[in-house]
Amino acid sequence: MTKKLNLASVQLTAGPTFPKDGVVRHLDYIAQAKKLSVDILVFPELSLTGYVLNERVPDVALRYNDDIITQIAKASEGITVTFSFIEEGEGVRYFNSAITVRDGRVLNLHRKINLVTYGLLDEGKHFASGEGVNAFAPGSIESQWSASTLICADHWNPLLLSLSALRGSNLLLAPIASALEAVGDSFSNPEGWQQNLGNTALTFGSYIVMSNWIGAQDNITFWGGSCIVSPKGKVLSTATDNECLITAVAEYSEVKQARYLLPTLRDLNPHHFVREFARKT
Repeated sequence: MTKKLNLASVQLTAGPTFPKDGVVRHLDYIAQAKKLSVDILVFPELSLTGYVLNERVPDVALRYNDDIITQIAKASEGITVTFSFIEEGEGVRYFNSAITVRDGRVLNLHRKINLVTYGLLDEGKHFASGEGVNAFAPGSIESQWSASTLICADHWNPLLLSLSALRGSNLLLAPIASALEAVGDSFSNPEGWQQNLGNTALTFGSYIVMSNWIGAQDNITFWGGSCIVSPKGKVLSTATDNECLITAVAEYSEVKQARYLLPTLRDLNPHHFVREFARKT
């Protein structure tokens, strides 16, 4: 993996499905991405099943080493793929998880931490909360690139974003499931996400690959807007209002320049967090 990366985001048409059917769509887009020489491909939140928050959760949950997960991992020869699923974890707890695979191996597993329990959504009723924020090499360990996955509402938690940067990430992978009506009539999710992603990219000098659903499902409408954002907060590529795959080139020199000009990470001292959390008054 070189100093340049070909990044890609898949925007999927909304609707519930079963993992055995969802895997077919994943394999199709992985094949398309390979033809475009994509290095890193990101699917939306809960991409294997659709955004499911109902009694179907136990029926569509998978262990991280399930044959369906392995099938996608085997298809990831020469390409890094982040996709999402309902994970059956320890003690038969269910997690909203995103897994990153390459060359048949699992590179990272992130369990959503900020479960949405406001507006029309109640993820806490169905899922256990994750705990860790990791950074990982999305390809060769000799590469300067370091990635971190945060799922949807995780990106609205400043502490998680800071932890990701402190772990060394310069590439944020953002699988989301954002609907127009989710928060409330007085809040614009499309405008909010545009501001959020631009500010995060600019603040930490990171590339961001965001992948969302598009279309109506049950009583909500996913608005799409999948995009790739530069370390200077500029949108490099954005999806149309349908199912599609978008790409953009990431250059490591842009990360270096952005972090030199605005050294947020240099001045983000983790000891400040430790001291404040330990302070009794």
